[in-house]
Amino acid sequence: MKPAVLAELRRRVGRRARITVLGDQWVLGSRTGAQQVFPDVEALADALVDQRLVDRRAPADDGGAEFERILDDGTHHSAPPLDAGRFVRALLRGAGTA
Repeated sequence: MKPAVLAELRRRVGRRARITVLGDQWVLGSRTGAQQVFPDVEALADALVDQRLVDRRAPADDGGAEFERILDDGTHHSAPPLDAGRFVRALLRGAGTA
């Protein structure tokens, strides 16, 4: 699912920044060439929201649910599939709130 999450994050950031993955690390490159390395996608999401590269208030199909609950719900058979789009929306909505 990592490639799909990367594609969705890139779509949301657009030309404002460049996002790549190196192994388990996520790299955020600015338009000036500066790079920041993050140990996980949650830390990257926090940086994207903090740097105003994405809008955390973007509509989400989870009704504002907590990120952890969405991950837990994704394991239940009755829950909608946890696709990259839903994962990223939940991730960005929860960014900066921990």
